[in-house]
Amino acid sequence: MTLDDLCCGTISDVAPLIASGALSPVELTAAMLQRIERIDPTLHAYVHVDPASALRAAEAAQSRIRAGGYRGPLDGVPLGIKDIFDTAAMPTESGSAVLRGRIPPNNAHVVDRLEDAGAINLGKQATAEFAFMGYPPSVAPAPVNPWAADRTPGMSSGGSAVAVAAALCFGALGSDTGGSIRFPSAVNGIVGLKPTFGRVSRRGVHPFSATLDHVGPFARSVADVALLYQAIAGHDAGDPFSAAAPVGEPLATIGDGVRGLRLGFDLRYVETYAEAEVVQATLAALSRLEQAGMVVVEVDLLGIPEVCHHWLAVGGSEALLAYGRERFHQTADQFGRNVRDLLGFGDRTTADDLVRATATRRRTATQLDVAFGAADYLLLPGTGSRVPPLAAIAVEPEIPAEAYGAALAFTAPFNFSGHPTLSLPNGLDGDGLPFGLQLVARPFDEAGLLKVGYTAELSAPTLTRPYGPGA
Repeated sequence: MTLDDLCCGTISDVAPLIASGALSPVELTAAMLQRIERIDPTLHAYVHVDPASALRAAEAAQSRIRAGGYRGPLDGVPLGIKDIFDTAAMPTESGSAVLRGRIPPNNAHVVDRLEDAGAINLGKQATAEFAFMGYPPSVAPAPVNPWAADRTPGMSSGGSAVAVAAALCFGALGSDTGGSIRFPSAVNGIVGLKPTFGRVSRRGVHPFSATLDHVGPFARSVADVALLYQAIAGHDAGDPFSAAAPVGEPLATIGDGVRGLRLGFDLRYVETYAEAEVVQATLAALSRLEQAGMVVVEVDLLGIPEVCHHWLAVGGSEALLAYGRERFHQTADQFGRNVRDLLGFGDRTTADDLVRATATRRRTATQLDVAFGAADYLLLPGTGSRVPPLAAIAVEPEIPAEAYGAALAFTAPFNFSGHPTLSLPNGLDGDGLPFGLQLVARPFDEAGLLKVGYTAELSAPTLTRPYGPGA
């Protein structure tokens, strides 16, 4: 295989070669940097690349491994970081002119965890402003979906998902407040994990919504996502929201099979919020998992999207709290339209609005508790539509507040509830664009979730990826 072939593979492909000394981290990093130089001017996945720093880290990894100090399957592997994660060695601007030129004093906790594992940080990847929506043209070009330039690259983690899909890194870190790991995963044909709320530290990650934000990994396979998750998950005393639950070793059980596990499905929910072709693709995945030995059970999920109507009230008010009301009033004209509207919405949110949101959130949690009384895992589409046109979520889109309920129906309920959710590819539509599939687990059951995802991946239609070897 050529180096370009290897760049288009998975972490699981290259890690054994690095460990054995058959593959040089320096050569692999240089090959990935060459791909970025060749391909990214078209895709705009990165906002900052530091070749010198990446090659120095690769040289250190190579020397360490040759000396017998191999750190594990991420050692010497080139990754990317969404530009809301603090990095002391390069700018962190959160996609906003307000933070232009900002270089933090410290890394985010998860960036340190990846560096401790020996991973190579290639650079920072494009994010919607403050991880909300819209890529203000004055800051950087919006990332481009590698499958089709006229289709959306996804929500705020679009740059990271595009980079993974186009093999401009082996994996990346993203964030998810209403679907910004899972939606980009679906439309770019990759795997993304939104872990349980509090499972992965958010220290050093630009805050959007204190009770909705999640941090998680992207990769090109479920096993690779498990590798990244295992590296970054765990309690962090520096994050007051960090959970102390043990992480375990998901990779140890990922191939154990799913026979006898109960898979919950609500056809009414799916048909209400998804296009017909998406419904059929989801039913096909359900059938494949049933053939793998899962027991399909009916559950009631029809009411859970009601909580999405409160997403702007909660997200907007918490974003305003994080940024500062007075500061917002002083600097509003420096934001792109979408963030300005979000913070303005938060400014107008009343106590009554938040009380209604809290009540609906509690009802949603109760409904999910009932569903997980009957099922071990839930299955639903990655998104309700085929890959939307670029105008849907691109450069400062106009989306009315009332549209958020349907748009977030398959993603945001699990930000409110905190359940772990995995998005993975589910074949291609009639236009040759990827479908996404989601699986949901009980809190802190990432190991089981990844096991079901691994089984689903084994039988899913194979994708012929854009920007493959030689691109």
